[in-house]
Amino acid sequence: MLEFENVLQQLGSFGPYQRRVFILVSMFETPVAWAMLLPIFLNVVPEWKCPDTSNASLVYNSSFTSNISFPLSINVKKCSESGLLCPEASFTKEIQTIVSEWSLVCDRKWIPGTITTIQMCGLLVGALVMGQLADIFGRRRLLYLAYSLLLAVSLGSAFVNSWQLFAVFRFFIGALVGSVMVVNFVLPLEFVTPSWRTFCGCVGFWAVGLMTLAVWGYFITNWRYLVIGTSVSGVFMLFSWWFVPESPRWLLSKGRYDEAEAILITVARYNKVDLPDLSTLRKVSEISNKPEKRFKNFSYWHLFRTCQMTKNSLIVMYGWFVSSSVYYGLNFNTRNLAGNLHLNVFISGLVEIPALVYVVALNNIFGRRKITLSLMLLAGISCLAVLVINLIDESQTTLIIVIAMIGKSAISGGWAATQVFSAETFPTVVRNIGIGACAMSARIGGIIAPQIVLLSKGSIDELPFAVFGGLALLCGFLMLCLPETNNKPLTDHIITIPGIDDEVKVNGRSMEEEIPLHHPES
Repeated sequence: MLEFENVLQQLGSFGPYQRRVFILVSMFETPVAWAMLLPIFLNVVPEWKCPDTSNASLVYNSSFTSNISFPLSINVKKCSESGLLCPEASFTKEIQTIVSEWSLVCDRKWIPGTITTIQMCGLLVGALVMGQLADIFGRRRLLYLAYSLLLAVSLGSAFVNSWQLFAVFRFFIGALVGSVMVVNFVLPLEFVTPSWRTFCGCVGFWAVGLMTLAVWGYFITNWRYLVIGTSVSGVFMLFSWWFVPESPRWLLSKGRYDEAEAILITVARYNKVDLPDLSTLRKVSEISNKPEKRFKNFSYWHLFRTCQMTKNSLIVMYGWFVSSSVYYGLNFNTRNLAGNLHLNVFISGLVEIPALVYVVALNNIFGRRKITLSLMLLAGISCLAVLVINLIDESQTTLIIVIAMIGKSAISGGWAATQVFSAETFPTVVRNIGIGACAMSARIGGIIAPQIVLLSKGSIDELPFAVFGGLALLCGFLMLCLPETNNKPLTDHIITIPGIDDEVKVNGRSMEEEIPLHHPES
């Protein structure tokens, strides 16, 4: 809605009020990242041992190199010939994880990874459901509802007495994480003008959550206390309820002008600027809602209502799928970074920052398409470079890790740029639904990534890098098919006649002249 963009410009493109909303909503990402990434530490395999009948001790650390102490004449195996763990096995007390809690090694070693996959399935469901609910019931209420449930369910998972029940809890944790992140991303964008969308879409506290999780894991080695600590620490975010308003843009799209006006008055007062004339905004809001009365609620079907919407939706959904699969795939392939696990986790969060700075600095200068293309190309080329180096000299471990981390940094930035591009592509009435569909695609990518990595167990060890590289390169070029949204007003409505994609005429003028319905290049 062009008129709403003008009002925001007069109120302050990114004034004190908008900065407050952005910071408070973005801060949700830190405790959400803790809940999401806890399996990094919960699934660690501590050292364990089986007593040998010849008084020799077999000590194993499945996460690193096995340390074995025994007479050379004894034939030693980690597990029994049938793959079972010896009944007398014991785990070190230095670190307590779900693996040591329920003896998830040998014939049960598949369980931790399966629990993580179940969590990713929950993410898919949460993103799918919340995307539509937030467009029907609003951003603010569902954000806080989902986050409150996340804290409660996460805390409850610390008291389960079986891995099966823990897996159920992790599914719902994943669903609630997906729900929070869908709304968390959209809400700040609807308070700012186009020039600040890149900043709000890219800058966040997810990497901070990943880095601080390493600190949590370093000081708390009991998995139950770790879950309790990260869950309880997130309660403080609930107090931001009184400082985060509903999206006035969403309110206008639903015809609730009086509520939107009250928020805009508060913004003007907080930013210490004169309140703009809102009479035109009221008229535009009334006009823009008339054609949509036959659609009380929107659904995922509306993302594919026109040929243009179908093309745009499929491309951005593919972009999220690629970003997620390559991001997690590269993580799985670079787990052998030098140093301990806590340092590795900290570094994996740190490398994301340079790419985000690149996006923030240049996205408004060169446009969404070029920046997204450059990062996807870098990610793809890095994957293919790892493939080539592996084929030539697979002993170059350090070089492989460095290039893979460059690729991870690039895909992190590419994902951020894709998120901004996506939010600007979808109209307001289906923006949360669109982001929910994209998040669903990302979750599918996260689920598939480990399966792509398993391709290395076959005859071609480098095959995963070829797949990831190919996916990223194709994604980069497909982004060129999207309409450029840089410095363009966000669109609010879809106006179509069933079976007709031509622009609709009202009083001899196109509706696009009356109310911006599509980007000018669409």
